Amino acid sequence: MIDRSKLKIDVERLNEINSFLLKDDNPLVDGLIKVIEKYGGVDEINKKANDSRKLENLMAKLDEKNSPYVKDLHWLQKQRDDDAFISIPEYRREILGNKTDTTKFDESFAITLEISACNFFPWIIEVIFLHRN
Repeated sequence: MIDRSKLKIDVERLNEINSFLLKDDNPLVDGLIKVIEKYGGVDEINKKANDSRKLENLMAKLDEKNSPYVKDLHWLQKQRDDDAFISIPEYRREILGNKTDTTKFDESFAITLEISACNFFPWIIEVIFLHRN
């Protein structure tokens, strides 16, 4: 096992990095700041990034590209709206029964389904249909 203390950055090295970043006549940092300002500054860039992650904006981009997955995503939203899915506690109870009460679950292994995984939707939908029928 690796000794984690070897990952520690010496305070003196951190001070050198801070001095480099904060130096007034640093062309590298000056160039980076110009690029950031060109796009509206840190707050505007972060706002745009947050907006681009909104489901309606992601769906609009897929619509614009005539993505074959839009239909599947609408199907998935309908399933959600129709309460076709069970909650995690319900799923655990269905699988483990009474063991659910005494089992510890490590939430750091939680899974998130993202639109970026669109290539899996036909497969996921087929499995859901097979499971439900």
